[in-house]
Amino acid sequence: MPISRFLLVPPLIQLALTKPWPSHAFVSPVPSRTTNSKSITAPPQQLTTLHASKSAAAKKKKKNKSSSKKVGGGFGSPTTRKQAKSKDAVVYPDLEPQVVQTLVPSPKDGADEESGGVLSEEMYDRLEEIYGMEKFNFGGEGAIYKSIGIGSDDGGEQEEDESGGSSLFDDILSGGGASQSSSPLDDLLSPPSSSILLNEVVKSSTTQPTKSSFDLNSIPPFQKFRVLHTDPMVLAIDDFLTTEECDEYVQISLDSEKKEQQPGGGEDDPTNAKQPMLLGQSQTVGKDSRSKAQRTSTTWFHHYEGVPALMAKASRLLGLEGIERWEEPQTVRYRRSERFTWHLDALSPEEATSATGAGQRVATLLAYLTDLPAGEGGATMFRDLGGDGPLKVRPKKGSALIFFPAAGGIPNAPFDIRTLHCGEAVAEDAANEKWITQLWLRQSEYKPTAPTGNEHGNASDAIGKYCDLAKV
Repeated sequence: MPISRFLLVPPLIQLALTKPWPSHAFVSPVPSRTTNSKSITAPPQQLTTLHASKSAAAKKKKKNKSSSKKVGGGFGSPTTRKQAKSKDAVVYPDLEPQVVQTLVPSPKDGADEESGGVLSEEMYDRLEEIYGMEKFNFGGEGAIYKSIGIGSDDGGEQEEDESGGSSLFDDILSGGGASQSSSPLDDLLSPPSSSILLNEVVKSSTTQPTKSSFDLNSIPPFQKFRVLHTDPMVLAIDDFLTTEECDEYVQISLDSEKKEQQPGGGEDDPTNAKQPMLLGQSQTVGKDSRSKAQRTSTTWFHHYEGVPALMAKASRLLGLEGIERWEEPQTVRYRRSERFTWHLDALSPEEATSATGAGQRVATLLAYLTDLPAGEGGATMFRDLGGDGPLKVRPKKGSALIFFPAAGGIPNAPFDIRTLHCGEAVAEDAANEKWITQLWLRQSEYKPTAPTGNEHGNASDAIGKYCDLAKV
């Protein structure tokens, strides 16, 4: 897999930050949009209408609501002022004050692990309008869609939404002109010389998404959400994985490692068809061969068919009919003292708009497979989202965390710098190691590269069986 280039911060996007940016920052030639009696009006001199295709047949009727919801931020530029020395391989300057003003905290303390409940309609609206996730947690209380895929009456229109059409992220990647600077960061942030846009990547793809043979409607909607941050949105889902599923993913990774250490027991062993592959570091903005010290954990790449519950639940949560847009599922092990320093999950424009690629990473989903009590480290920390300090998410077994690393709208900056995060070092005296499983959702259909023979279609039968069991 290609390694993202070293992340610095350019002066070019500071020019765009003369005042706070509205939350979606997708510019449209029309000043407002009305959907299901809900008017969304752009602020003066800021046209922020989003384009999200609608299908009234599958949507619930919603009460008339005013458009007075709080406006959050697009993503912004960090400042270039000098910073204190850090032992991390990459130092990220503080956010500019204008960008800090775009942050919208959670309306209540999401760190209270007993506060999980259904999402509000405002959160579903934000998921639709800012992140394009109009089918998120379909069927849940307050959700926009009642059902999806097999058993849905949307027919071909939903399928068209999944496989093509105008991308919500085209505005991010197409804005502005390319910088002439030779800075590594300017190269990272500027559109590629080929000027390929994400919607062109989708339309030119010769491989169309395969219609899934399983019915995700059989999996009940999730009901235990905690809003950790509103804009950018960070959600915890406390009823994502069962204890048994968490233990299984840890065990199959450990079993794979033991087998690989045996003579002739590696990936090419024909008896190892569904075993995960120990591949090492995963691809993220902010680390490369020059900053190997950023991550000190161990990563396994799984076959899709080896983790059917994870793939089914992940697609069900985000309102997908299939799994074709997911990157390879991974499990990551952090031993005591191990960590992952500050980084971004989004890809560079060159990688995200490659004609042979699958577009940008539009969502990060990770689930905690072990518990680490407060004070034992291992938290997922968002540097700029916690007010006086970082927002810290404690590893809670079975709970999932989702955020969106590439939403926004400032030209030449194809990722939300506000989602800068890290994996806190596990304490030396921690009772458990930290284990997570993680997935990234791409803009269009993704071609897996590991393990050998890994294909989305191979998982259909296993996911179908899982969905059938969920009906009981």
